[in-house]
Amino acid sequence: MKRTADSTIKGFLYQFNKTIISVVGATAGEIITVEGLVEDIDIEALDGTLKAVQCKYHEAASTFSESLIFKPLLQMAETFSKSTAKTISYRIFVHVPGEAQGERKITAQTLENALATGDQELKKIVARIISPFDKNTFLDNVILDFGPSIDELEQEAMNALRTLGLNDADVDCVLYPNAIHRVAKLSSLKQESDRKITRRIFYDYLSAANATAVSKWVLASRNKKKILEAVRKQLSEGLSQNSRERFFYFQPDAIDNFDDEIVIFVCNYLKKYHTKPSHDKTPLIAIEKDISGINDIQSRLFRKEVKVTTGMVGSNFEITELFREPITKQARGKIREREFDLRLLHTRPTIAPLNYRRSQDLFCVCDSIPTDLDVSDVNVIHLGISSFKELEYVMQLRGTHE
Repeated sequence: MKRTADSTIKGFLYQFNKTIISVVGATAGEIITVEGLVEDIDIEALDGTLKAVQCKYHEAASTFSESLIFKPLLQMAETFSKSTAKTISYRIFVHVPGEAQGERKITAQTLENALATGDQELKKIVARIISPFDKNTFLDNVILDFGPSIDELEQEAMNALRTLGLNDADVDCVLYPNAIHRVAKLSSLKQESDRKITRRIFYDYLSAANATAVSKWVLASRNKKKILEAVRKQLSEGLSQNSRERFFYFQPDAIDNFDDEIVIFVCNYLKKYHTKPSHDKTPLIAIEKDISGINDIQSRLFRKEVKVTTGMVGSNFEITELFREPITKQARGKIREREFDLRLLHTRPTIAPLNYRRSQDLFCVCDSIPTDLDVSDVNVIHLGISSFKELEYVMQLRGTHE
């Protein structure tokens, strides 16, 4: 499963790097659609012509075989057969280890073999192709382009970002992670109109970036170590402030072994950041679970001598109970006892209680920030981190992320 997941992530990352190169290299007036109506990358020029690019990354393939391109080729044939405008040029951008980089034409025989496929899933695409269609004209508009490895393409994307000429920009740890994050975000939007971008819009977005965006896509890159080090450094100033209210929002599916390791993380966090009298802001951890899941975590924390409030009074949730201040006992300048050490919130069925009060910092440990989470006037740190070791590393709780 892990190998399959890694392969899927690399496939998307390959596409995102190619998208960055396409956006930065776009000319004035060209509009790029991420996950376009036609292919992975649609590049529309002022004269109405369209370049449609589909990316495929076959790292595990030992040699190239024509069957590797049957699916994108048939998808392009379907689009061509249904399109009234024949001003679309198609490009299959594919990587196969050991295959020489460069463009090739696709032969008529390869197209016929694809149309005659015995694969049941591909037959569904063939059935949607409107026949007859002009196969020769279609092939005249299709290019097979063998691309470099993912590491080489990543370097090409970084080199492209350098051409933007942003002064004092850290390409490796600021521009590149934010570029990947932006493209990944665009690819996830439902409306096709929202997935459009131009070189100018991309430039403006990156010129405003001053912190590292962390996502599973970025952490799959070869610069993972360097990026995590940069994030750790960026967070250090805020974490060094004792009196600072911090909330956490967790999506358990986004981080490995969540149920097994969340209690350990909470204990480590409290030990470092909530022990002194000057640590006067009670942290809150909101988790995408229902109340039964929160009760289980609360019980496990109790056995670790961590006292928690969940805002529950009997069977009812009372938001004022969740956010009331704990009674504390001090002696000789030290906290002897707190009524509770942590606010623990369930966000199923609704995330609304998390919007009730603004923290200074909101750490979102998730693939994407929910649209119903109000992040206005809050310092949001989006950490698309996949392990607690990485999270504890950037939070200064451990010396290594491995």
